[in-house]
Amino acid sequence: MKRCVRMFLLAAATGLTLVQAAEEVSETPQVQTYCGGAPIKRFGFCWVLGEAPTLLDSGSLQEGNRAPLAKVTPLDSARIGKNYLGVTTTRLPRTTGSDYLPLEAIHLIDGNLETCWMSRGQTTPDAQPIWIRLDFPVEHTIRRVALRTRPPSSQARSTLGWGPVAGAGEVGRGLPATVSLKASRDSRAWETLYDGPATAETGIADVEIHFDGRPVKQLLITAGRLPKVENILYAFSLAEVEVYDDRGENVALASRGAGITVNSTHHSPGQELAAHRWYWPLHYDAGFKWARVGYHDDAINWHWVEREKGVLRVDPVADAAITELASHGVNIVMSLNFGNRLYSGPATRAIPQLWEWNYDMPAPPTTPEALAAWTRYVAFMAEHFRGRVKHFEIWNEWNISCYWGAEPKVSAYLAVARAAIPAIRQHAPEANIMMGSWSGFPHGIGDWQAADRAEREKQFNFLQATRELAREVDEIGWHPFYQTDPDKLMNYAKDVRALRHWLKEAGFQGHCMATEWNYSALYPPLSAADASQAWCGSFRATEMEKAKYIAQVFARHTGLGVEAFFCEMYFPQFGVLDLSLLRRSFDADPIPPLQPQAAYYVTRNLATMLDGWEPGEFEFTVEPAPKNLEAFPLVSTKGRALALWRGGHAQDRCESVPVNLRLPFTCAQAVAYDPIDGVRQQLNVTADSGGAMIPGVRLRDSPLILQFEK
Repeated sequence: MKRCVRMFLLAAATGLTLVQAAEEVSETPQVQTYCGGAPIKRFGFCWVLGEAPTLLDSGSLQEGNRAPLAKVTPLDSARIGKNYLGVTTTRLPRTTGSDYLPLEAIHLIDGNLETCWMSRGQTTPDAQPIWIRLDFPVEHTIRRVALRTRPPSSQARSTLGWGPVAGAGEVGRGLPATVSLKASRDSRAWETLYDGPATAETGIADVEIHFDGRPVKQLLITAGRLPKVENILYAFSLAEVEVYDDRGENVALASRGAGITVNSTHHSPGQELAAHRWYWPLHYDAGFKWARVGYHDDAINWHWVEREKGVLRVDPVADAAITELASHGVNIVMSLNFGNRLYSGPATRAIPQLWEWNYDMPAPPTTPEALAAWTRYVAFMAEHFRGRVKHFEIWNEWNISCYWGAEPKVSAYLAVARAAIPAIRQHAPEANIMMGSWSGFPHGIGDWQAADRAEREKQFNFLQATRELAREVDEIGWHPFYQTDPDKLMNYAKDVRALRHWLKEAGFQGHCMATEWNYSALYPPLSAADASQAWCGSFRATEMEKAKYIAQVFARHTGLGVEAFFCEMYFPQFGVLDLSLLRRSFDADPIPPLQPQAAYYVTRNLATMLDGWEPGEFEFTVEPAPKNLEAFPLVSTKGRALALWRGGHAQDRCESVPVNLRLPFTCAQAVAYDPIDGVRQQLNVTADSGGAMIPGVRLRDSPLILQFEK
């Protein structure tokens, strides 16, 4: 519990930097090899090019310009002064004492039908075969194999989570449409024992396959055409694999020395301990200056910090991970949230094996005892992380049942918030307090008439609560979109400005952040039927389109002066979305190797290119103005800049549109920055009626950052 304190004392006593003192949290990336002279760094089994790769090779950024394109060296977070780029972390590193990987393969041979295993979720029933291999310590003559499902829940299940799509079964009850059994005596020659439909016998809920006795040392079970399983789409999920010998005994038990191997396990949402150790440094390699932690079943949530009444402890590795983020120059938004069934109940869970989120969430604190305990937790966290964390958020997405743990009530959230605010003010007086981020955003507010606003406030519970808390908090966060068709976002900047005006009228004098949003590129994509049922909608994007949309969102929010947090860093195994800047290929155990998506490199380029830039105001003219032109003036100590692109739908390869940019001020030189290929180019500038003109700027569907120097 005190390791972070000791780390601070160690750093002070020995002269070590905080980075050195926190080294044990994550592995230091190593240079694995070089490509074209650029180093390739190894983060576990993730290999990252140290230079910006050429993703599209789009050529000159200005018509007729023969100036060379030069690569921009990406900077890590510690070397970037300020930007508006943020990311939500994929849970926190932690010790085994706070680990939660409930669906491991060992449950297939533990002899307990109440526990189960599940493969990683897939977007289609046949994206990848899933197999289970059993190894016995000695040959057995086997005659029967049974695939056992977990009995259905005997008590009511929570209906507050993401929930299954239509036709999905419970975890542990996911039998495939087909199954293949192969046996071997030497792990080289394999005999097919069965290959056909996984059909349950009459009166038996499970699948049993009978055959003539065979001597078997290894048994391979392969599933095809996976079923839908709650919360993650298509998966193979069982309670037990039973293998019966010629004496009628089950030899597929750990107690009989059997071993189990699978090619895929649903480790998420917690992720594997080793993955955190490998991937955690990617937050700073990417150049993010902002990170949001604790917003989904994390080691710092109340139900993990207080597992015994009155005893509050922060996992030491999670604690050190916060220190490591801060020591690399990352600003941290810490979400303090979620119920604790010690105080708010329910005391029992339908399936104790599973995660609380999003299967059986505890209720929020509403009783005097629960609110008092909640306040103690908030005070403890504010005191413990004082100095390292300067932004404390009071509950993530309290306005939807999934994260509130009950049907949301504004009055109940106000009680929780008003218990937390004075505790944070007392124990971390220098910190900013953020109202719990909204799930959603009042899209269209820029067009609301004054007469409509009162009615809209009745419609949106988060606006009701915000009006109540506007004068009491320093920051307000929102989650504006997940996988939203970009054509529908052309008025987003207008809406943000209108929302700020509404907030000011309500008495809010603080700062706003877009604390969660996502664009995803699933391979294979969801079917039309599954996409229509997904909570995030049916919009599809390719990997390159995703990279462009992310660049647009970051550039747009920079122009608005709003920190924007992409969700998440490395969580590509989540069924309906790849919440990740890393690319998923094949599933594999124990940990799937993840490689950078185009979005990772584009984000890293943009983080460096937008270092130090703030929203600005100055006149400019774009001629001819293309459809869906988005333009945001920027200023810094380096001068003035302009972020330009064509909004709406992006394409893998977009033909450029030449435009002439006129400026009412003199400009000695101008440089264009392209975050897609990570290059800069000196531009041709001509004098124009006391100002300057930059002809033939090649405008595409990804941001171009034009910097002007006097």
